[in-house]
Amino acid sequence: MRSVENRGGAVQIGKGACVSIIFTLAAVLVFALAVKLFSLSSSVITPVNQVVKFVAVFLGCFFCIKPGKAFFKGLLCGAIVAVVTYFLFAIIAGSISFGWLNVLDIVCGALAGGISALIAAALRSKD
Repeated sequence: MRSVENRGGAVQIGKGACVSIIFTLAAVLVFALAVKLFSLSSSVITPVNQVVKFVAVFLGCFFCIKPGKAFFKGLLCGAIVAVVTYFLFAIIAGSISFGWLNVLDIVCGALAGGISALIAAALRSKD
């Protein structure tokens, strides 16, 4: 019985990560188009990318994480999203370099996931 519960949590985390990654890729493509069309300054790219990642993690956790150890499932989901999106964009850019800012990004993604999952669980428990 316990392995079924664990598998359910893994499925929730996987679905949440997939939703977040797909949203991130779509939003970054739209933003890249906006940067190109409107000649936006390069100083707006980093803050907008951070907001996109946080919104993506929130949406993934909100739609896929169920109550019951939600914080931990959200932590894992956010960390997975941060790692996978880093490698996807590094591959697209053609260079991989890992440093302390990447570690901070993973920690922030995990915290965003944990908080998002808690919010989602609290809203679902009211239903």
